[in-house]
Amino acid sequence: MTSLGENAEPKSEQRSWVDSRLLLVMLFLATLLATATQFHNEPFGTGIESLALARNLAHHGEFANPFGFPSGPSAHSPPLFPAFLGLLDWLFGDSAMFVAVASICAASVHAMQTVLLPGASKLLFADRRPGIFAALLVVSPVMCGYQPAWEGIYCASGLILFCLYSDRQVRHGGTLGLVLTGIAVGLLMLLNPVSIVLIVPWLLFLLRKAVRRARARVCLLAAAGALITLLPWTVRNYCVFHSLFFVRDNLGLELYDSNNDMARPTVYGNMPYGLSYLHPGGAEAAPERAAIRDLGEFRYNQSRLHIALDWIRSHRGRFIALTLARIRFYWFPGPDSGVWHARAVSSITVASLFGLALLAARRRSLAVFATVVFAVYPLVYYLDNMDSRYRTPILWLSLLLAGYLVVACWDAAAAWWRRARSAGLPRPLTIPPDTRCTS
Repeated sequence: MTSLGENAEPKSEQRSWVDSRLLLVMLFLATLLATATQFHNEPFGTGIESLALARNLAHHGEFANPFGFPSGPSAHSPPLFPAFLGLLDWLFGDSAMFVAVASICAASVHAMQTVLLPGASKLLFADRRPGIFAALLVVSPVMCGYQPAWEGIYCASGLILFCLYSDRQVRHGGTLGLVLTGIAVGLLMLLNPVSIVLIVPWLLFLLRKAVRRARARVCLLAAAGALITLLPWTVRNYCVFHSLFFVRDNLGLELYDSNNDMARPTVYGNMPYGLSYLHPGGAEAAPERAAIRDLGEFRYNQSRLHIALDWIRSHRGRFIALTLARIRFYWFPGPDSGVWHARAVSSITVASLFGLALLAARRRSLAVFATVVFAVYPLVYYLDNMDSRYRTPILWLSLLLAGYLVVACWDAAAAWWRRARSAGLPRPLTIPPDTRCTS
C-alpha cells in the first residue's frame, strides 16, 4: 500500500509525534476519563437480555430465561458476552461492585480503541495520522459509544484487533498462527455473528495478492479454527432445540416486534407500541410470555417469523416506509441517542462517505472492502428496531475514513501554502554580465 499521497511517504517530523507511545497513553487516559463522565448509578437497567442471561448463568448455571421470567433454555443472544457478565456476577454478586467492575471493563475496552486506531490506520493507509484524528474523536464524550450492558464496544475493539493480527498471520504466520486466526473468527461470531460480514471481506482483501496455494492454506486453517470454536455452542443448541441455526435464534422475534401495525422505526420510539405488546419482555405482553413458555424459544421464534413474513407480504408499503426510516437512523441517528451524539455521528457519516469516494478515486482496493462492509453489514439491522448501538462495531471504519479525508485536505492545503509562499518570494539579486566594450 502507499501513503495518503500517491507516491509520498509521511515526513520524518510527522512520524516523530505520530509514532509516540506517550501520545497513545495520553489518548487512552483521556478516553477513559471522558467515558467516566458517563458513569451513573444504574448503567444496567431492566429488559436487557444479555444481563438476564448472565444472572441466570451465575445463579443457576443455565443459559436461559433472557426476558426476566422462566421461559426456558435460550439462544436469544450470542453466548460470549453474557458468559463474561455472568463470570463477573458470579465473582461479585448482584452488587455495586459488579456494576463498577463491568463499567470499568467496558470503559477500558472503549479507550483501547484510541490505542488501536493509529495502528489500524497505518495498516490501511500507510499513515497513522487518520487514526490519530479518529482517536481524538473517540475521546470526545459526544462520540462515546460507552454501553457497558451491551457487547458493541467489545465487538468493535475485537474487530480492530482481528484486522491487525490477521494481517500479520496471513503474511508471515505458520500453521498455529492461522489456526489461532480462525479461533479469533469463531470468538467474534460468538460475540456477534454479524461480525462475519466484516471478517470475510477483510480476509479476501488480505489474500488478493497471495498465490493460489497460499490462499487455500489460509482458508482451510482459518476455517478449521473457526469450526473448532463454534462447534461446542452449535452442538449445545442442537441438543437443546433439536435444530441447527447460526449462533442465535432470535430473528423471528425481532422481525415480529419490529414489523407490525403498531411498529415504529427505533427502539425507543417502539417501546410503547410493538415492543410493549409483542415482545416477551414487554409490559403488556402476557400472551407472548405464555406462548414462549408453551412452545419453547426456538418454536416460538419460528412461529413469529411466519407471522412477520405474512405481515410484510400484506403490508409492503408500510414495511418499505419502516425500512427506509431505519436505514436513515442507522447512518444519521435521531435525538433518541442524544442530540450532540446524533449530530456528531451524522457528520462522521458524511465525512466518511467523502473519504471513501477519495479512496475510490485513487483506485485503492481498500475502497472495495469498505464499500462491501457498509453495504452488507447493516442489512439485518434495517429489518429491526433501530438503535445507535448497532453501528458501534463498524463505526471505527467510518472514523478512519473521515480521518483519511481530513488528512488529505490538510496535505493539499499545506502543499498549496508552500507553493504560494514560494511564488511570493522575491527573486535573488543577480549581477548582469559585463557589457563593457573592449578594444
